[in-house]
Amino acid sequence: MATTGYTGNRGLRAGFAHLRAEYGRWWRTEDQSDNHIAHRVLNDQFRTWQRFQQRHKGEVQQNIGLLQQQQKFQRQSQMMQMNAQRQRHRRGGAGGYGGYGGGMGASPMIAYRMMQWAGLRMRISQQEFRHLEVTPQMLSDARGRLRSRRHTTAFFTITALLALWIGLWSLSSFAAFVVAVGAALILTLMAWSAGRRPTRRRPPVPRLLFVPPRPPAHTQLAEADLEPEPFAIREAGNDPRAAREAVRRALKKHKAAVAEVLVPEPTTYGWKVPLVLESGTAGQLINVLKQVATTLRVGESRLLAQASDPEDAALVDLRVLTRDPFANPLPYPQRPPLSCSILNPLSLGMSLEGEATPVVLAGQHVIIVADTGGGKTAMVQTIAEYVTACHDAVVVDIDPAKRGLKALAPLAVMTARTPEESEAVLQSLLDRALRRIASMPPTQDMWIPTFEDPAILAVVEEYPKLTKQGKKLAVELLRLGREAMITEVIITQDATEDTLGDAIAGVPGVRIMMPCRVEDVPLVVGRKDAVSQGWLPHLLVPSPEKDFPADAGRFYCITPRHRDPVLRYVSPLPPDEAARRTKERLAAGRPTLDPAPPPPPAAPAPGSQQAASYPLIAQQLLAAFATHSNPELLTLAQLTEFLVASDPAVWGRWRGTKNERTRVGALLQVELKKAGLTVASIRRTDLPDRPMVYCLADVLRAVA
Repeated sequence: MATTGYTGNRGLRAGFAHLRAEYGRWWRTEDQSDNHIAHRVLNDQFRTWQRFQQRHKGEVQQNIGLLQQQQKFQRQSQMMQMNAQRQRHRRGGAGGYGGYGGGMGASPMIAYRMMQWAGLRMRISQQEFRHLEVTPQMLSDARGRLRSRRHTTAFFTITALLALWIGLWSLSSFAAFVVAVGAALILTLMAWSAGRRPTRRRPPVPRLLFVPPRPPAHTQLAEADLEPEPFAIREAGNDPRAAREAVRRALKKHKAAVAEVLVPEPTTYGWKVPLVLESGTAGQLINVLKQVATTLRVGESRLLAQASDPEDAALVDLRVLTRDPFANPLPYPQRPPLSCSILNPLSLGMSLEGEATPVVLAGQHVIIVADTGGGKTAMVQTIAEYVTACHDAVVVDIDPAKRGLKALAPLAVMTARTPEESEAVLQSLLDRALRRIASMPPTQDMWIPTFEDPAILAVVEEYPKLTKQGKKLAVELLRLGREAMITEVIITQDATEDTLGDAIAGVPGVRIMMPCRVEDVPLVVGRKDAVSQGWLPHLLVPSPEKDFPADAGRFYCITPRHRDPVLRYVSPLPPDEAARRTKERLAAGRPTLDPAPPPPPAAPAPGSQQAASYPLIAQQLLAAFATHSNPELLTLAQLTEFLVASDPAVWGRWRGTKNERTRVGALLQVELKKAGLTVASIRRTDLPDRPMVYCLADVLRAVA
């Protein structure tokens, strides 16, 4: 028993001695190594820099706010002055309008100062922290400050405990006694535990609040410590610096040639991160986007990159979509029957930035390239739904393989469901285009659509399924139809020349790319480096499954107003709503196409009594056609040869000159006008050398 008691007492004495020694180490800051102190110094530097940054940003924002208020006050004052001048002018007083609007708008000096402050704010946001190397003197001073803080803390803590105990004793001696006994027991237990297992207090080295470019002095950081593991960008929350760090680590992991990651800009869909390339091109960066997307824990089609400055190839904008930017699209607009015009813009969909995509369909050919499940039905119905609400346009539904416009199909003025029917409809549209062009006066460049003679939009789905002649007619309509306001919407899954039968992918003025193949992108964009410029429809994921939309409906487009690779989305039209609108518009009435004109009368025989009654120029033209067995058309060269041979004195004055045909053509129009006949010449781009031609039917109609 004596031995046991002796051992226990010795353990308690050792425990008390150990606690006293540990307190002494804490009192003298011996538990803090130079690494601890160095990290504290570096973190203090970073916190001070952050405070200065916040203060400077606040001052800049305050100055911008004051300038905005001053600008607003100036505009209000100027508006009041203008109103007063108008009142005096109405009362007949002097002063008038003071120069009719002179002086309106804020002072340019205020705008200039606001621009300067905004530039300063941007520079402040882009500044990066650079630490000062820790010197031995800095270590000594920091340790002294820490020791002083600990002494002050210990003094006030002991004083406060004594004051509380004395106050408790004055209230209740028994309670004070119980507290004292409890404190003694706790101290004894701590000493007993320390005597059994004496351990020195070794606090962890404080984690640096920033990532230095190299290990600072008096630290034991390794290069691995300076490049911690990447993390998902969602962990950054709303902190731009954390988001930049996530992107920087992910790019470095996959060895992307990026020299600098600038401060990201939060957006409604995630982040817009400016990058400065170290070498290579934006296309080489795009090649690693799938791996970077995996590291950042976003979808593979949710990472977009494009050049941001045409004057600086090193600047690239990386868009990180942490959420679906099109989860809440705008509602489908209501369009009463006959309330729209083909001459007004239609929005194809919403952009990544929440902006509309306005396109004027009048005189515009359209091509849509999309894989199965890419959402081309939604795009086609968006276009057709608008056209069928127009009072000056109609739609033609051509689909040689499937159901075409589906619920909107009854609104089409012409429908084709087989390759043969499609060929016949295309032929009729081409003939109509030629008649419209021939009937327009020389001063008119484009057909003017009306309710009686509307613009025509032919939706050609499954273009590869057309017959060989049908494809030829479609291509010819692409070349001639714009002037006659008869245009096409060509839908295909493959934009290559082998599939389309001709190099027409870059011809239409409106080109839409939904989820498609990478080979199609340069053909549709019209640039070999389209992918490196940020056109990434091949990264979009189509969805054949109805309940899993994936990237269906997302698209890139090139239109007269849109030349940049911006991701967009077209909202689908619900089938029930499409059927309702179809019924409503059929009941209200739609523009129709005039029937085809009657065939021209037969050409009279040269020298007949009927031919002799025609004007001389008409007799000469009919004779020229009869010489060639009355073909449908003759070129100006053929007519020139006949006219010069028949009457050299009138038509042969320019024989052998370089502009003979031009002079003969001009004289021919003069003679026709003198005779009161209207026979237009047409340029046939489908024939070799694109000649000017005259049609026999036009001559016969003119003299009928």
